[in-house]
Amino acid sequence: MKDSVRVGYDLGINGVSHQMGTLKFGRDPKTSVLDVNCKAHDLENLYAVDASFFVSSGAFNPSLTIIANALRVGDHLIKKLK
Repeated sequence: MKDSVRVGYDLGINGVSHQMGTLKFGRDPKTSVLDVNCKAHDLENLYAVDASFFVSSGAFNPSLTIIANALRVGDHLIKKLK
């Protein structure tokens, strides 16, 4: 269509810069990989504090949420190890 108008823009390579997801967290090991503190259900010493605990990527940069969750998990580990 010669007279059509395209609204929007191309994201390019920056549009795929927030890889995240794949390690669902929850209380039931049958339906999740991580517990609510981002610890692997089946391993005593494995915590995932990167973007993998997200369900999927949103429209905004997830860095601050990742940092906040890592600090939360760190506080949990400090209490657990005392």
